[in-house]
Amino acid sequence: MFCKNCGEENPENAVYCRNCGTKLIEEVKKTEVIETPPTHNNQNTSNTNTNSSSSGSSDWIGCCLCLVAIFIIFAIFGGL
Repeated sequence: MFCKNCGEENPENAVYCRNCGTKLIEEVKKTEVIETPPTHNNQNTSNTNTNSSSSGSSDWIGCCLCLVAIFIIFAIFGGL
C-alpha cells in the first residue's frame, strides 16, 4: 500500500505511513452513506421545477395587474 501523501510504500496492514504519519486506511462506509440518498431527490427536484415555473407566471400576471391598476388610478385622478 502506497501513501497518498508522500508515496512511501507501506505494509498492507499498516494504519499510518511509516514515513510521514498520514493515515492510510480510508473509511469507505461514510462515502457510501453520502452517495445513496440522492436517488430519492430526483422526483422532488422535478416537482420543484414545475412549481417554480408556475409561480413565475403568476408573478408576471401580478405585476401586469399592478401596472394596469396604477394606470387606471392615474387616468382617474390625472384627468386623462
